[in-house]
Amino acid sequence: MLAGGGMGDGRMRVSIALATYNGERYLQEQLDSFMRQTRLPDEVVVCDDGSTDDTLNILNSFIGLAPFSVRVYRNAEKLGYSKNFERAINLCSGDVVFLCDQDDVWFPEKLKTVLNIFQSVDRPYVVINDAEITDGGLNPVGLTVLGQIRSTGLSTDSFISGCCTAFRTELRPLIIPIPQARLGHDLWIHQIGIALNKRVLVHQPLQYYRRHGENTSQWFTNRTTRATKFDLMRYYGSGDSHVACTQRLALLSMLSERLAHRWLEVKDSLDEDLELNKVLGVIQREQKAVRRRLALLERNRLLRLLPAWSMLRRGDYRYFSGWMSFVKDLIY
Repeated sequence: MLAGGGMGDGRMRVSIALATYNGERYLQEQLDSFMRQTRLPDEVVVCDDGSTDDTLNILNSFIGLAPFSVRVYRNAEKLGYSKNFERAINLCSGDVVFLCDQDDVWFPEKLKTVLNIFQSVDRPYVVINDAEITDGGLNPVGLTVLGQIRSTGLSTDSFISGCCTAFRTELRPLIIPIPQARLGHDLWIHQIGIALNKRVLVHQPLQYYRRHGENTSQWFTNRTTRATKFDLMRYYGSGDSHVACTQRLALLSMLSERLAHRWLEVKDSLDEDLELNKVLGVIQREQKAVRRRLALLERNRLLRLLPAWSMLRRGDYRYFSGWMSFVKDLIY
């Protein structure tokens, strides 16, 4: 482990969890943006997943320059994207953890703005901010991630991007371990925040979101050209609804199981108005809707109209893509 000195005051402590792997091309710009924050972090925790380029040398130089603690850990064996973030999250000591990719650039007011929201009356546990989409050279393309989601008609619940995410460490017992290696750490964190009804969106872009050929996320709303409702229809039209529903049901089961098993560990640090039975009840209602859709998909298409109409009237399709999912169930 490589480490540098720190700073501290009576404020809410801020950790940045940075996962790196062969990031020499863009890493320095991201690190420099930490130094320009109007509210500096208290620590940066880096987990490197076996870089073979100049990443570690860049980080080592940064340790000597940063006026805050920088700790760099090199994994003994390759963990993969989500598990590398999981390790970084586990090593953070702050009250709030900001997740960070190695190739973006933060605007100077990001930390201060998000911290103010965490300290607001609503006391969210997960906060996600909008981001300006750029090309590989960090040239803005006139689009934002949240704007892309809105232009397709998707629910804002689908806005899930790890590099735009921060959360209170009270949630860590619910987050770690991430239940499956193939499950994205960001999806898992946001599902917990949504289930608790303690997630807040910041509509103000607080960073550049760089798009280049090596990005991990290839979700169509993250591209550098405007996304449309037609793109959404094409995306969902080409997908297997049965597989998607089965995966969603598995995720909801993992979520309810984690909440039930870890609630006693976290309940004293959560808001008093949060009740396990109510939280699980919300999850169970969605599970029932997913099971009804799975049963519908088992039917011959000619026999789907009445049960699909019943699901639409009941509001089941709000858990999917609304009327587009309804139409798809009748056609495909």
